Amino acid sequence: MVKHNIRIFAFAILWLAFIVYAIIFVSTQNLDSIDFQKAITHISTTISINIVIWMIFITWAWKWKIFYPWLVPFPNLSGNWVGTVKSNWKEKQLEPIPIEISIIQNFFNIQVKIKTNESRSYSIGASFDIDTERGFQQLFYSYLNTPKSGVRERSEMHYGSTILNFDGFKVEKMDGEYWTDRETTGEITLEKKNNL
Repeated sequence: MVKHNIRIFAFAILWLAFIVYAIIFVSTQNLDSIDFQKAITHISTTISINIVIWMIFITWAWKWKIFYPWLVPFPNLSGNWVGTVKSNWKEKQLEPIPIEISIIQNFFNIQVKIKTNESRSYSIGASFDIDTERGFQQLFYSYLNTPKSGVRERSEMHYGSTILNFDGFKVEKMDGEYWTDRETTGEITLEKKNNL
């Protein structure tokens, strides 16, 4: 799991609130004669401004490298990816299967959509496993695979899970493995095609 540093988040929130309040206070008060009632009303203005700033952070700014890894411990993987899957389906040595993956990510959530010539998969849960002490940077997700109706007699619907490994903040390649409830496993290699 991703280790969020709650103390850093709390400090950032309080520091930002203090800075915003100080700017409002200094710009609206006569320092020779402080109006305490006016100073108290600045609290609600400070809260409103902080909410707007944090909404901007949660929507866009979390992707900026300046916040990685001290505030945002995971990279932005959003984009279209292309690659191959090598499967041991029915214990055969199959040719690599071309795949396209679309990853949609925000600060709180990540969704993975996989497309091959014969099926579509959608993640039903996804999470990062980032542990710098052990040297792990991984994306885990579980998915439901739905083959096209014309191939379901040989490839039924199934659930599976995937681990994808990556390095650093600007991720251009990932590799990993998957396993399914059909007792198949395989390897995945991906390269980023473009950003979303």
